[in-house]
Amino acid sequence: MPPSEPFRRASLSGVKIAFVYTPYGAIRNEPGIKVVKDNYGVFPSLSLLYVAGVAEAAGCEVAFIDAHAEGLSVEQTVARLAAFGPDFIGYTVTTYLFFQNLEWIRAIKKAVPVPVIVGGVHLSIYPQETLLQDAIDYGVTGEAEWILPDLLEALVTGGDLGAIPGVAYKPDGVAGHEGSLVRVTPAVTEQNVELSPFPARHLIDNSLYYSFISQYKNFTPIITSRGCPFRCIFCEQGARRFRPRSPASVGDELEHCVREHGVRELDFFDSSFTIQKDRVMAICDEIHRRKLDIVWAMRSRVDCVDREMLQAIRRAGCTRVYYGVESGNREILRVLRKATDLDQIKRVIRETREADIHAFGYFMVGMPLEDAGTIRQTIRLSRELDLDYAQFSKVTPMPATELYDMLMQDTGRDWWREFMLTGREVEVPRPRCDLSEAEVERWIRLAYLRFYFRPSYVLRALRRVQSWDELVRSARTAAQMAFTPPGDHDETGMEVHD
Repeated sequence: MPPSEPFRRASLSGVKIAFVYTPYGAIRNEPGIKVVKDNYGVFPSLSLLYVAGVAEAAGCEVAFIDAHAEGLSVEQTVARLAAFGPDFIGYTVTTYLFFQNLEWIRAIKKAVPVPVIVGGVHLSIYPQETLLQDAIDYGVTGEAEWILPDLLEALVTGGDLGAIPGVAYKPDGVAGHEGSLVRVTPAVTEQNVELSPFPARHLIDNSLYYSFISQYKNFTPIITSRGCPFRCIFCEQGARRFRPRSPASVGDELEHCVREHGVRELDFFDSSFTIQKDRVMAICDEIHRRKLDIVWAMRSRVDCVDREMLQAIRRAGCTRVYYGVESGNREILRVLRKATDLDQIKRVIRETREADIHAFGYFMVGMPLEDAGTIRQTIRLSRELDLDYAQFSKVTPMPATELYDMLMQDTGRDWWREFMLTGREVEVPRPRCDLSEAEVERWIRLAYLRFYFRPSYVLRALRRVQSWDELVRSARTAAQMAFTPPGDHDETGMEVHD
């Protein structure tokens, strides 16, 4: 593993910090429909596991509780925390799930009243609004590897928080309320990703995790780069500098997953794993050199792969590629800044299948310029492509994306900030799209039914299934999708239509 010396703090020896990954469920203003969300899989929080690894490297005693994967109640989580006796508790929070996160944070703090530290991309967008909550004491507004050790040291020794880059705090412990003073220090500069400790997978039960199409236990995600050089208007990663890890570092983590945690299947969670062809080929060489018996999946743009790369990744164990196809309409692809065309999409999917790799297509509904005609084009393209899987998502303008900037310009409102201040789940509009929420949901459900319930697809899917668990997960999802009554309301207020 990478050396711990950059993070070591003598003052933190014996300090106890617990990290809690809180449960979450479907809500308004998220990309997926509830049936798909409920059956998509269970994934560990890599960001929180990275932070746990940093805290250990800094000298802390660390506990990690994945209440979501373990199906724990608040009471069970509190009992585990009480037995550990933490000095601090850390969480990761997201914008659209913030009040689900906050409900758990409040309940736990009432029972275990120790300082609470939160992080995540959300904190770099709405730090002031987040710390207005009484249950939250400190925030990390950047990459926590380079912030948390200094923050903890200052809290333990009484140091000056204002001198630490990338933190949000309430001076003198001022209780959070609108109008109170929350200070946010300048962001920390981006650091060398090679130096970060690996995610602390030894603190979790890796057998609990899966995706709805994973085949083997143990399963884990992995991240080999941060940022993205492309500028798709719906993604916040495009605003961040692309920082890839070296093939040797990736190989070390893969080997650690296999040898120490019995991992057999991995999912590369990079925004686009294939941005640098030479690096991809070198990672494949590392897998061969280390004789790693693994299967894996990765995400890519269709304009970042070729036949040689596809053949190389297949030999190294890649069995699935997730492609961001997004739309079947050329003008919408141009608006999204997807530097591709329909012919290229068709060719790359065909070449992927020829390399004996499953192809997964991501599609979105509700983009600028979208109407019934463009959605039909997207559904038609999904059926024409030789895809093994497809996912159709609602367009959701997320903070820190150009799509959201477009919405704020058009409406003069910061919708997510209002949500943070009020907690009211008002539907966030889609910029320059006249489709209602009900129409978007209805089109997405139709897209799923048209794609997955073709007789030819069903037969092909049955031949592909390699495990009983995979068959059960697929059948359950299909049944819920097909037989959910029209207009059926779930607890989030979302509707599912035929």
